Order: sequence, then structure tokens, then C-alpha cells
Amino acid sequence: MSALAVSSTQAQTANQRNSEPIQLASAGPRPGGPRPPHHQPGGPGAPQPQAITSLTTLTGTVNQLTANDDGILNGFTLNASPATTVRFATHLGQQVNATLKPGSQVTVMGYQKTGPTGETTFQLVKMTAGKTQLVDTAPVKPQTPATPAQQTITGKIADYQLGRDGQANALILADQTIVKVPPHVAGQLTTLAPKGSTITVDGYAQSLGEGQVQLQKHNIVRASVLTVAGQSYLVR
Repeated sequence: MSALAVSSTQAQTANQRNSEPIQLASAGPRPGGPRPPHHQPGGPGAPQPQAITSLTTLTGTVNQLTANDDGILNGFTLNASPATTVRFATHLGQQVNATLKPGSQVTVMGYQKTGPTGETTFQLVKMTAGKTQLVDTAPVKPQTPATPAQQTITGKIADYQLGRDGQANALILADQTIVKVPPHVAGQLTTLAPKGSTITVDGYAQSLGEGQVQLQKHNIVRASVLTVAGQSYLVR
């Protein structure tokens, strides 16, 4: 169960020490609750084979490059008929950034994709710009994954970042550091630590993955412990 838990070393009453941390939890199934019905293989509940994806081609002029909530390049807007937002896997960012700029003529092969909020985009599979051709392939995984660097930072909350679904998913500090937290944690923090509050964050720096590039340069930290007004909270 996800929870924003108060550190037990901070919580105590006048007569006794609290033996359990206070928990601000997100809703979820209880252990021992009802289980989903079991389906026999090949029966009505059996998974159906996935339909093959048909690809279409668009040609147009690049309007501007776009990025996700972390400032990482993941798409561009295309002046085609109709105007379209093209999305691509973030590991292609360095190649796209080296190839395209506003005004570039490009041909994109891909398919329509509808996101969880109803936004329709065009998912890039293959791209041709001039003599450069780019095909979406899986990134090469490093043999030895990098160990994230631990950070402790203190600053004032300038704002809360909203995801595409309209839910808060990060804090933005006054120095523009982005502190990533789960949405259920961010929702509770808007009450516990409104804008202007001073907060201390223990967490890990989020490094760029293979092939990724940031359009907006930000220090991004994934929080593990947050401290507000002397009270520490565990982020899960």
C-alpha cells in the first residue's frame, strides 16, 4: 500500500510515545479481500490475440519540439493536414534533436494513439528528414546500471507541477529543482506544505537515460523522505 508515513521518531504524545507512525494512505484493496473470478483457458474471459497495428504516413513541417513533465524531449508538433502532435520514445531524443529544428521538412510513419486523458497523438515508428532516416528500436541496456546519486536539499516550494491528467506529481522549488513524488503524496502535500513552505528533501538525482536529452535544464530529484516544519514523512 502506498503511504506517506510520519517518521516514528517525530510523533509522541504528552503521556506516551506513539508506537506506530501516522499514515496518510492512498486507497487500495485490503489483504484477504475478494479475488477476481478465475477464467478457464479459452473460455469467455481468456485474453484475445492483439490485432496487428496498421501504420500510416504523415508529411509536414516541424513547428516546435516538445518535452514531457521532466523536460525530456519526447515529441514535436507537425504542420500537416491536419496539424498533429508526434510523440516518440525518449531514448530517440538525441537523434531527433540533432536532426530536426523548427521549419524542418519531415515524413513520419506511425500510428494514432489515445492517451489516458483522451489526448490523441501520432506515435513515431520511422522518420525521414532529408538524407537522415531514423527507426524506433529498443535502447541498449548498460551492462552495469549507474548508481543514482543521493541528495539532500532544502528550499521553498514555488509551485506544484501538474501532470497531463491534471494531478499534482511534483514540487517545484524556488531554484527550479523538480522534486518528483507519487500523485497521492503530492495531493496530501498541497495541504501539509502549501506554496511558500520550506521543505527538506532526501532523495536521489534522476539521471538521463540512454539517448535522452532535456529541452529545459532542471535538477530532478525523486524523493524518499520529506521534512516540513520539523516533521519527516516517508514517501512510498
